[in-house]
Parts: sequence; structure tokens; C-alpha cells
Amino acid sequence: MAAAPTAESVRGALLRYRVMAFVVGVTLLLFCVAIVLKYVTKTIESDSIIAIAHGWLFMIYVLLGLDLGFRMRWSFGRLALMTLSGMVPFLSFYAEHRVTGWVRAELGSPADAALPVPPAG
Repeated sequence: MAAAPTAESVRGALLRYRVMAFVVGVTLLLFCVAIVLKYVTKTIESDSIIAIAHGWLFMIYVLLGLDLGFRMRWSFGRLALMTLSGMVPFLSFYAEHRVTGWVRAELGSPADAALPVPPAG
């Protein structure tokens, strides 16, 4: 049986997931704005660049979410929430907040434990 996850083994995975959750959330919102501009106001002709960017970033986001979830040994339901939240506007921001809370609760670390401490000087 493998050892329980530690803060050291999860810190990098959590940071990568949090950054990508923000990036994917922002690109999804930009994609939604582009769709409105394209079909409602007809001020732009194509939304394909934003769509392609979101698609590639979403795939990276899913891989990073799965990496974190496997390290934490979470259930399929949690993994599904983490990965699919990048497909619903604003949900990735909420999921990132919840996932961070779950990690901190399970590892018993305070809110700032995942942040690096600068040297005193």
C-alpha cells in the first residue's frame, strides 16, 4: 500500500492546478464574450483563435487536475468535478477554491502552508 500524500508531494501539483484553473476560466470567459460578439452584435467574424486556445489549455488543465486528484487519491466524483469545471463559465474559479480547501483540509495544513516562505534578510 502506498504512503498517504504529504504536503511536499502535493504542493507543486496544487499550484499548477490553481494556475491552470484561473487561466482556463479566463479563456472560457473570453470565448463566451467572443461568441456574443460574433453572433449577437456581429462585430467580429471569427472566434476560432480563442476557441483553439481554450481547447488546448483545457486539455492541460484536465491532465493537471487528474495529476492532483491521483496524488490525493480522490474519488471519481471529485475528479469529474475538477476536470469538467473548465467547461462551464465561472465554475473553474469555484472548483479551484473548493479543491484548494479539500487539499488543505486533508493534509491538515493551514491556509499559507502551500506558499513558499521567503528567507528573512
